[in-house]
Amino acid sequence: MPSWLGQKSRDEGRHWLPSQGVDPAPLTELNAECLGLLSARAAEVVCNASNPPLLLALRAPWESLTSQATRRLAAAPFSLFDAGFASASRWLELRGRAVQELTPRAEHIYFDPVAARSITRRALVYGWHLARSRPRAACLVFGCTNASVEALAACSLSVLEAAADRNAAQLRPRWPHQLKFWRELLAAASAADDKRLHDLLLSGIQRLAAETLIAHSP
Repeated sequence: MPSWLGQKSRDEGRHWLPSQGVDPAPLTELNAECLGLLSARAAEVVCNASNPPLLLALRAPWESLTSQATRRLAAAPFSLFDAGFASASRWLELRGRAVQELTPRAEHIYFDPVAARSITRRALVYGWHLARSRPRAACLVFGCTNASVEALAACSLSVLEAAADRNAAQLRPRWPHQLKFWRELLAAASAADDKRLHDLLLSGIQRLAAETLIAHSP
């Protein structure tokens, strides 16, 4: 029986999301685009302190990530990249203010600003759709709390666009300081080791669940 990590059709991949009727294609597309951009950037990274350690330390695995390996990893059942969904209930409050506060810059910048805005907008729209139609799936896919999902679902599309512009600089790989985890992800994807990749992504789901439980705690 083929692994869910190797499925290419939408119908074959549906079952790994927690609710029936959720199309995984947009998530896979976003994951793949981000992975491709990081792979390309790794080839251009110059060794200096301003560049992200995730790219500096793992430059070779990123550079050698093929399109086939990218597709395997992009089929993860959660977003491999963080656009700030976990704090959505806080930064979406800015929608009602006359003066928009600036979001603090990320520790490292991983993406070109234009690409980051485009990806963040699409991630927010996809998250908004899931928040309205499958809130439990949204919590799992983006690793966020019920409060954040509810705040996202209550937004208008114009608010989402403004939020994407404010927060695009925050777009980053999930767990960017977990170099061992990312090294193993990239290696398993490149080696077509579906069992190992499945296990690693399962541990990622468990980590997201634990983080969400902590965030829910009073």
